[in-house]
Amino acid sequence: MSTRLESDLLGPVEVPAEAWHGARTQRALQSFPLGQQRPLGSYPTLLAALLQIKLAAAQVNGRLGLLPAEKADAIAAAAADLLARPRPELFPVHALHGGGGVSANMNVNEVLANLAEERLGGRRGEYRLINPNDHVNLNQSTNDVYPTAGHLAVVAQWGRLEPALARLAAAFAAKAVEFQAARRLARTCLQDAVEITFFDFFQGYVGGLERNRERLAAAVEQLHRVNLGGTIVGRPADVPAAYFEQIVPALRAVTGEARWQRATNLFDAFQNPDDLAAVSAALDLLARTLIKIAQDLRLLSSGPEAGLNEVVLPAVQPGSSIMPGKINPAIPEFVIQLAFKVTGLHAMCAAGVNHGELDLNIWESSMLCAVLESMELLECALAVFTDQCLLGLAINRARNERNADTLIPYLTRLALKHGYSTVTAVCREARGDTRLLRELLAARLGE
Repeated sequence: MSTRLESDLLGPVEVPAEAWHGARTQRALQSFPLGQQRPLGSYPTLLAALLQIKLAAAQVNGRLGLLPAEKADAIAAAAADLLARPRPELFPVHALHGGGGVSANMNVNEVLANLAEERLGGRRGEYRLINPNDHVNLNQSTNDVYPTAGHLAVVAQWGRLEPALARLAAAFAAKAVEFQAARRLARTCLQDAVEITFFDFFQGYVGGLERNRERLAAAVEQLHRVNLGGTIVGRPADVPAAYFEQIVPALRAVTGEARWQRATNLFDAFQNPDDLAAVSAALDLLARTLIKIAQDLRLLSSGPEAGLNEVVLPAVQPGSSIMPGKINPAIPEFVIQLAFKVTGLHAMCAAGVNHGELDLNIWESSMLCAVLESMELLECALAVFTDQCLLGLAINRARNERNADTLIPYLTRLALKHGYSTVTAVCREARGDTRLLRELLAARLGE
């Protein structure tokens, strides 16, 4: 493989001749081996957000004369091209590299510098016309670029997750209407309780899912406050005043989203990424809600003869390599396992909150990757749960009717009519013999 020689603070670095990245990215590839793990380019919303910030910064720097117009235009054009035609393979650094996001920021800076360099007639790797630090990164720090990009990425990903969550809630609402008159036996502590309908039961799921959606939407909304312009630790004096005033409005223009605003307390924004952790906590609660619902469906569909067998799930996989005819609740089990991973990722994200020392929390990469991956997992889980399980769900009407007429619902109805103590006295006399109990109820209460 032919190489070109570049250099950084630590000395010369051999970079593949055809690579669009430079020395800092190559150094990161050596320091943080990727293996089979995820690079920056595998997080499309994060990569797009970084490019949007670079585009906005180039426009502001050019407009203010902080960059010559041709340099600013070349950088902006390179960013716009990558936004229109993504090339994730150009961004190979490990998403969890050390250094608080510096390698991700420099990977983007170097790629844009080389694209802009060639656009202006130069050669990649020379940086004679466009320098990754002096030009692409002008008036920026990793410390304001990367967290802001993280907020943009999560907001963008919520645009995919929210419809999937709404679809599952709507599907349960439709099933509630479809089976609104169907009786079922409610259970508490896994013991028989009272008679309700499937409308009542599924509406409980709808309420829980809707509350999760509202909680997540509120947490994501808080991310529209960003620290862009605060550069290193939140000190506005580190950039020209005009740039500081214009960069967030430019971000609004580039993204087409009017809700972006600068955090009112920049020092807080650099020290405390708890707003990101709040989104993770809401994702964790959604995952746990899905686990509960999926576990319920596993229980209700257990059988076919010795289980509850009250709900019939679509058969999507043969259930055994040795037992003929066996069908497992494979989709709920798939959903549960994805949700398990989300709960683990939340622990990873939450750990980042209390490990940020002094003036900057540098664990943004681990927090952000945990949130973005959780959103991906949940989007998948919600879609599969809806399309391959819930839409084809049916109920075993005969089994549910029989269960709704069992002893505990019957005794509860009698207690409403004759009083709890009166019915309990008859139960005590029967000493657990259900046949005798029914005879005594007929004799004592005329029931």
